[in-house]
Amino acid sequence: MTDTPASATAARTIHVSEGIVGFPATEYEVQPVAAGLFDLRPVDDEGTGFVTADAGVFFPDYHPEIDDPTAERLGLTDAADAQVLLIVTVAEDVTRSTANLLAPVVLNTRTLDAAQVVLTGQDFPLRAPLIAAS
Repeated sequence: MTDTPASATAARTIHVSEGIVGFPATEYEVQPVAAGLFDLRPVDDEGTGFVTADAGVFFPDYHPEIDDPTAERLGLTDAADAQVLLIVTVAEDVTRSTANLLAPVVLNTRTLDAAQVVLTGQDFPLRAPLIAAS
């Protein structure tokens, strides 16, 4: 498990200039709900919210490569400023919940600018088990 910066554990408003794929909101409130889990809701409280997981907490070996134009658009010059959030599909049996590793939300924790990044040329699953089978 990796250390999560203190800024990643407090409620904050982030700006997702291009929205989340299929959802038009651009301002989201990120609220911690449990260790490494966050509620991501549109600020205007209209529209769909998401459960997200801090990739560093749940998938410490997951290191997606963000293309240069995306890093530049987010003002990311240091990987330490990036927080990778994964959109979670919560199953009725919570132990069967999955995380989308193919299209993470990358957040610049310094500026609070974020983007959902659809990774190309990288072999990550759309539905990775959030909790490893025992």
